[in-house]
Amino acid sequence: MKKYDIKNTDIETLKKWYHLMTLGRALDEKAPSYLLQSLGWSYHAPYAGHDGIQLAIGQVFTLGEDFLFPYYRDMLTVLSAGMTAEEIILNGISKATDPGSGGRHMSNHFAKPEWHIENISSATGTHDLHAAGVGRAMVYYGHKGVAITSHGESATSEGFVYEAINGASLERLPVIFVIQDNGYGISVPKSEQTANRKVAENFSGFKNLKIIYCNGKDVFDSMNAMTEAREYAITTRNPVIVQANCVRIGSHSNSDKHTLYRDENELEYVKEADPLMKFRRMLLRYKRLTEEELLQIETDAKKELSAANRKALSAPDPDPKSIYDFVIPEPYQPQKYKEGIHQAEGEKTFMVNAINETLKAEFRHNPDTFIWGQDVANKEKGGVFNVTKGMQQEFGDAR
Repeated sequence: MKKYDIKNTDIETLKKWYHLMTLGRALDEKAPSYLLQSLGWSYHAPYAGHDGIQLAIGQVFTLGEDFLFPYYRDMLTVLSAGMTAEEIILNGISKATDPGSGGRHMSNHFAKPEWHIENISSATGTHDLHAAGVGRAMVYYGHKGVAITSHGESATSEGFVYEAINGASLERLPVIFVIQDNGYGISVPKSEQTANRKVAENFSGFKNLKIIYCNGKDVFDSMNAMTEAREYAITTRNPVIVQANCVRIGSHSNSDKHTLYRDENELEYVKEADPLMKFRRMLLRYKRLTEEELLQIETDAKKELSAANRKALSAPDPDPKSIYDFVIPEPYQPQKYKEGIHQAEGEKTFMVNAINETLKAEFRHNPDTFIWGQDVANKEKGGVFNVTKGMQQEFGDAR
């Protein structure tokens, strides 16, 4: 496995990383201004302090192979994965050309479904289950790649996260669970959220699960951790937790005032731990880039953000009528019994048998149909109410 460090990483890669980190930070700092101008971005959770691990997630993400489930703080993650500043702004100010939702999702929900950077729910931690489901599909269809899901340490208190990690470990699924640990769940300190100081240790007894710890503030340690995680998940077909130690430089979001629960010493510490400034100092100290080169990259990033801002502001707004799109599914239109079930003729049967035969018909018709759940089928028992009776025998355990 390739190891990254300041001395052996090539200059062009270092320039690319610094450009992404500088552009991301500039966008992160600009986002609140849109709300002040009443242009949008009503919700913004700054990522500053998570720079190392977020850069690494995006760099490791392999387009065409992997699926990425970012959370609301993952701005640099998606920028590193290839999304543009313009696409991120389009989401923030709810434009019709937002690639994730056409301007209909909440701001700071970064997505580009055509690249499998997936649109997730606002409910914290639920997307771990989606990633586990994709991991299951990868195994079933023989797809080479990983599902990467990301969130903060306090989300591990949610039952969804436990269910996903438990399922991925039980079934040996290629899922990487990234925990970006900044010590707080909004204003609640980690000590009041979890039994172990390192939350990944809560899962240390899980079979088939590898846990990797890294410094999420450090670019190179994060790159090595994510590279190892992806290679391990693919080669062993086992899940991985990457716990990245981060700091949260700002408030949790634009609706939070962190000075109400953090003292001056802590605020000074997190500013000094700024990963972007640390990376910049390293590039100079080891003479990989000059001050002039760094200033040029910073200037180019500002120009790129300015151009993205102009284009995004001129993009069309969503059609007001589109608020009804995708709210509820289109009603099912029967083909055989168009006059309604009361007009149908046929043999009477018990409801459970009718459901069972309907499920079997659909499974025969569509090989991409599956049923999973608690007590769905085990040996000769067709579920609690015999709804799936005979299906396991006919269609196999995998479905």
